[in-house]
Amino acid sequence: MSNTVTSARLRWVFLACLAGVLAFVVAKAVIVSLVLDGDLAILGNDSAMRLLSVQNWLGGQGWFDMVQYRLMPPEGVLMHWSRYIDAMIGGLIVVFSWIYPDETAQTIALTVWPTILSVLMVLVIGFGTKRLFGPIAACFAMLCTVLWPFTSDFYFLAGAIDHHNVHILMIVLVTFAVIWPDQPMKSGLVAGVGAAFALAIGLETLPYILVIGALLLTRAHLGITPIADRLLAVFCLTLAVVSVVFWLGQTPWSQLSNPVCDQLGLPVLSLIAVASVASVVPIFVFSDKALGRFVLSIVLTALGCALAWPLLGLCITGPYGSLPAEVQDIIRTFISEGKPGIVFAQTNLLDYIRMMVPVVGAVTMASVFWLQLGATPDADRRRDTIVQLLILSAVGVLASFSQIRLLLMTAAAVPVLVGFVLSVLLEKYLRGRTAVAALGLLVTGIVLLSPVILEAPIKQLLPFETPARTMQDKKCRKDAALIELNALAPSVFLTPMNLGPALLFTTHHSSISGPYHRSPAAFANGYIPFNLPEAEMQAYVADTNATHLLLCAGTIYGEGFVRDLVNGAEATWLKPVTIEAGDLLVFEFN
Repeated sequence: MSNTVTSARLRWVFLACLAGVLAFVVAKAVIVSLVLDGDLAILGNDSAMRLLSVQNWLGGQGWFDMVQYRLMPPEGVLMHWSRYIDAMIGGLIVVFSWIYPDETAQTIALTVWPTILSVLMVLVIGFGTKRLFGPIAACFAMLCTVLWPFTSDFYFLAGAIDHHNVHILMIVLVTFAVIWPDQPMKSGLVAGVGAAFALAIGLETLPYILVIGALLLTRAHLGITPIADRLLAVFCLTLAVVSVVFWLGQTPWSQLSNPVCDQLGLPVLSLIAVASVASVVPIFVFSDKALGRFVLSIVLTALGCALAWPLLGLCITGPYGSLPAEVQDIIRTFISEGKPGIVFAQTNLLDYIRMMVPVVGAVTMASVFWLQLGATPDADRRRDTIVQLLILSAVGVLASFSQIRLLLMTAAAVPVLVGFVLSVLLEKYLRGRTAVAALGLLVTGIVLLSPVILEAPIKQLLPFETPARTMQDKKCRKDAALIELNALAPSVFLTPMNLGPALLFTTHHSSISGPYHRSPAAFANGYIPFNLPEAEMQAYVADTNATHLLLCAGTIYGEGFVRDLVNGAEATWLKPVTIEAGDLLVFEFN
């Protein structure tokens, strides 16, 4: 490439790409915000519940009080989320409220927050890839970042304020820190703080962080680079110390001893302590003996796990292990992001293709080009970086077979690998300018950067029709409809799962339905009664404190009585409530 374009021109190409990508991010945010137009009830369930949490905090609910009192009243549900995210979003709302009316300030904050995260991710991936593989690779990597669903539409659109986008940004920071070729002190600090914050806001990234630690340990014990020891030690010590700080900052003193398995607490802290000791101690005991280091790490890990087993054993089955079997089935079957990858593919094949094709294509082609690298020092450095990225990509792919959303753990590696692959193909084309090289670059670019183009031809080739999606969210999750329910006195509603959070956010009513695993009953209430025959549903409702039933006309429900109800059926134990609320149907329990 250097024979074709000067370094100065390459810098300008990179800066132009960066400016174009950032302009695209901002323009997309503005357009989506205008489409949103303040109708916040159409936010995803987690984003709606997050905004409600922010409003509760701004309204005076305590920093350590994470209970949603209108979900499963009167006790409410203690959420496993972090107040740190609430504080950052709430801070933006407060700042914008100094200039705009409260509702406008809130809408702007919901646009600005994910846009800031997206811009930061583009900057890290862009400048990081430029340092590792050059400016042309960086341009392709940034394009991948804003086109691939996992780093664009799924988690970074205006209104996406749960915490998955922050997780992705932390994964990007941690990944670039550990693969950086020098400055182990800075890299270890950045990686340790990023990993600690990722764990503080949710444990979805715990497997990734454990693999990062194992990768650093292996490289240090094998002496792959001169800085590997220092990087491992600084990362482990920073992760351990900062995790404790974040834990103390979001956990009330009365709950510090609770062995929670779904957020940063004693079990995870004990695991971090064991891993840190098992990683760092061998560095000082065996300065240059790889076998001794590995043996000591294994012994210390086994001993530490044995000592910490009273805490670790409680969480061995994960955050869902203690849930009733029927609730676990609901999560695997009906919660899109909680479905195993294969199950998700069966019901959302085209989305699965959009997500997986860039991953599989980038990993496959990067592996091929990795084998073709020469024996120069620069090639050795690139080979080392690619190996680490391939390992980290494999972690996300394997984890996605458990839950499809865990594919987000590839969010740092995939754009960089895409950038590397396409830069190699572009260089090959510029050397010979053959039609074959041009076609290879074009086809690979489409597959890796914009697989959505392939959806139409793939759909035509499928021997079956892809499942039609319910219109429930679009038809009934509207402020204009839900807000009309405030004409009723505060009541307790039984709702389908996707209406529960929207009802809580938009109205003064309470709900006994919500997709949050700390309340198995709320999870079950959102699905089970809507698939029961009339007599069984009546008995089910009688065991709850719900006063009203909320349905969405036109939605295809299960095989139970509710499907007949939306088509005009009547029941003596249900009194229709006459109210102008769009497609919403309201019934009072007699």
